[in-house]
Amino acid sequence: MMDLRSCQGFIRRYFDWTRYYKQRYWQCVLFCLLSLPFSSVMANDIGLSMRAEKSVSTIENGQPVLKLVPATRIKKGDILTITIRYQNLSDTLAANIRIDNPIPAGAHFINGSGFGANAIVLVSYDQGQSFEDDIHVRKEPVTHVRWDIDSLAGNASGEVGFKLQIDDERVNFNR
Repeated sequence: MMDLRSCQGFIRRYFDWTRYYKQRYWQCVLFCLLSLPFSSVMANDIGLSMRAEKSVSTIENGQPVLKLVPATRIKKGDILTITIRYQNLSDTLAANIRIDNPIPAGAHFINGSGFGANAIVLVSYDQGQSFEDDIHVRKEPVTHVRWDIDSLAGNASGEVGFKLQIDDERVNFNR
């Protein structure tokens, strides 16, 4: 498990090798659930936090209502909504923001469930080596979800996320 300083070093090395981002690596973010699972991350003025929720049925005014509540206990078959909140912690515009999120072992991504206003949602089938649109054609399991966000105003925030189905209640969120 990496600490925040190691993760920031990884981000800097990653962007040094990526010509497109070479001049703007300090404005981008790479969220690695593998090294910092379900925790807040702050890298170069972009803050991230994550929550996992599940739908529960309740009765209000005699009508059944589905509500999202924090997922404190999970069981096989549960569908979780994973939401990542991102925030520009500076007063200046941040550009070319990228958020990557691996799918944990013992769970699977629900095709077409990626969401995020002003974000392009991409998926990977090869451990994050390449990404493509989620067009529901492949039968292989999704291994990573990515959101690309063009820009974010100073002190602004937003949310991205996806749905995840639990295949094994011993799901390993530290994959």
